[in-house]
Amino acid sequence: MAPWPWTARHLAGDEVRTRIVPWAVASPLVVVGVIALLLRLLVGPPSAGTLLSVLAGGVVSAVLLLYLSIQAADRIDEEGRHRQDTLDAARRQALHDPLTDLGNRQLFSDRLQHALARRGSHACAVLYLDLDSFKTINDVHGHAAGDTVLVEVANRLRAAVRPEDTVARFGGDEFAVLCEDLTDELNASRIADRVVSSISDRPVVTTGGREITVTPSVGIALARDEADASKLLRRADAALYRAKEGGKARSELFDERMQAQAVDTLQTEDDLSLAVAQGQLRLHYQPIVDLADGHVQGVEALLRWQHPRRGLLQPADFLPLAERSGLIVSIGAWVIAEAWRTLEGWYAEAGDDCRLTVSVNISSRQLANGELLDAIALAQPSGPAASALLVEVTEELLVADAKAGFSTLHALRTMGVRVGVDDFGRGVSSLSHLQSMPVDHVKVDRHFIAGLGLHRQDEAVVAGIIGMAKNMGVGVIAEGVETPDQLATLRRLGCDAAQGFLLGYPSPGLDLDRAVHPGPDGALHGVLDLDVSSVLPDAVPTASV
Repeated sequence: MAPWPWTARHLAGDEVRTRIVPWAVASPLVVVGVIALLLRLLVGPPSAGTLLSVLAGGVVSAVLLLYLSIQAADRIDEEGRHRQDTLDAARRQALHDPLTDLGNRQLFSDRLQHALARRGSHACAVLYLDLDSFKTINDVHGHAAGDTVLVEVANRLRAAVRPEDTVARFGGDEFAVLCEDLTDELNASRIADRVVSSISDRPVVTTGGREITVTPSVGIALARDEADASKLLRRADAALYRAKEGGKARSELFDERMQAQAVDTLQTEDDLSLAVAQGQLRLHYQPIVDLADGHVQGVEALLRWQHPRRGLLQPADFLPLAERSGLIVSIGAWVIAEAWRTLEGWYAEAGDDCRLTVSVNISSRQLANGELLDAIALAQPSGPAASALLVEVTEELLVADAKAGFSTLHALRTMGVRVGVDDFGRGVSSLSHLQSMPVDHVKVDRHFIAGLGLHRQDEAVVAGIIGMAKNMGVGVIAEGVETPDQLATLRRLGCDAAQGFLLGYPSPGLDLDRAVHPGPDGALHGVLDLDVSSVLPDAVPTASV
């Protein structure tokens, strides 16, 4: 039906107005005609008075019908507006960040794909940035202050870029900017410099009047011939990672050297995702030696990757990538299960004489992931091996998120899993945190061990850690012991145990009989498959590890 003048508003009630209003207007004449026809057939021609009376009744009926139809149309209009507002709000919520009102990753990706499709001879660029040490802001000043910082950063980003650029928040402290119609990379670099300056030049003032200095790192990826949005984002992310390596408050442009690294990283990530399923991961064990009598009290499980093409890879070759990609969660679950499987085998073979423990390292992703406790509960065996696993986290990680970290560690201890702090002493407030940490032992950072016998201040720090830990009933292990002088100093200071190349290299094999039944010469002789030609002080038997 063709629209009437009163339906030009395109509202939900237009259908009612289109169909009912014209009939309401014409209905009096229709009523008069019908009545006149009936009267003529029944009693003869009606009088003028009768027709006027019928017309008046028809007009009243028409007015009532018109009033009711307009009310119904207005009600339908209101319901339509409400539905549209709800739909618009849902669409906006799906495409925008609720805290900053910036676009989200979905909106950004959609606009990036359209920009790549229509860019023509001009280039477009993606600026990928995050805030340096933002986690510290949340930990020190609270999450409310962190939210204030994010909102202010979003406002400064809008002001720093051009009106036609798209600014989005990807989550956490990660932001992205899409710049279209660029002539060269210099334009993108200038925009990135403005972004860095706008955020870094003045502190953010929180609700309580506290000033917080914020700096961003920015990665830039320029698209000329490429039409792959995900590839462009990965390049910007690689450039951001390089910018962070170079320091704070700076930007880095993706280049061909990064391209080769990005391809290698992507291939390594693909390979690593298959490593667990294809049985390529290995655990090597380094002995932890009791310094009182020289027996092996346990081992630390150190991860290796037997890559099908690149050979045996050390943790530094793949663990940072596993951490960034999130693969560390599944890899960590495998490490826990494999360590416990090994412990079960040792305890089954050695029987009641076995007292060995296995220490495994936990990363920040694992500690923050709610699946850690489930993974441990799923892999935990019954019998004496159930309490022979030690979980170690770095002091820096534990202090950075003390509330969540302490809660997880308390839960682990209730499950019978012992807890240790790795790299202890590196933090500025190590000793003050020791009394509140739910731990069974600490490992003194290797930096201080390396200075024993060379720097008196290092010996003083180690002596302080050992003294306070013993007063609190916490064990002390020294890591990175490589010289007889270091070992002699540790024994003199009363350190409980030690590990390092002097005492044994990491190895896939363990001489279980010698570890459990050391004999008169201690357990260091031939415990592992590799040999270490070092002469230890007389107080500790000579090791051939």
